[in-house]
Amino acid sequence: MLTSAINFKEIEYAGFRSLPAEQQLEFDGIVLRFNSGYTKRANSASILLPQKDEYSNLVQQCEQLYQAKDLPCIFRLPSFAQNQQLDNYLAKNGYQYTDHSLVLYRSLQGATFINENLSSKQPLEWLQSYCRISQTDINHQQPQVARLNRINDKLFLAVLSANDQELACGLSVISNKYCGIFNVVTKKTARNKGIGSKLLNGMLCQAVINGATEAYIQVVSDNIPAINLYKKLGYQYAYEYHYRVKTHR
Repeated sequence: MLTSAINFKEIEYAGFRSLPAEQQLEFDGIVLRFNSGYTKRANSASILLPQKDEYSNLVQQCEQLYQAKDLPCIFRLPSFAQNQQLDNYLAKNGYQYTDHSLVLYRSLQGATFINENLSSKQPLEWLQSYCRISQTDINHQQPQVARLNRINDKLFLAVLSANDQELACGLSVISNKYCGIFNVVTKKTARNKGIGSKLLNGMLCQAVINGATEAYIQVVSDNIPAINLYKKLGYQYAYEYHYRVKTHR
């Protein structure tokens, strides 16, 4: 368990910068992101500060902003902001709990990692590799190219190959001093063979070389194999978050 010395809000803002939405607004400790409906994280209102009792006004204001973009209103609630009463209010007003996730953290100061031989690709090339490895239809991933091209910080689009076969890939972004790693996937036939560990070692090595001193990673809470891998690499629990999505009746 990490201490309160870790700046959770800095990690949040590093994450926002690392995978930027098309538009971002802020008010009263709430960060609202809009990205044409692509992913919940890029199309939700993250509540980063404790909110007062006027929940109806807050929710109504957020709903209006998302409705104006023809998007569903989604709230994202990190645990460190301690908004249990707001969470209860949302639950009572038709917002469904979903996608409980963990944010794991580790310091990179003084750390050493194996510098695996990873390929560095351009956004479209990397997305093609990602879709081949994950067996995902690239036609459903096209918004990701524009999103990757919006990143202004140090971006590493990594692919691990062996014997001319692509086995795993992921992307990392260094924003300020933080390295965030996202979209990690390993080919089904290559799982449980240490491939994910090699990929992450190489990515973290590159992060250290490029000046990162802290690292975080987001993972769905029921992805036990991934969590175990990250813990072996020195990551520890920092905080968690979940979404509230309005159900249609």
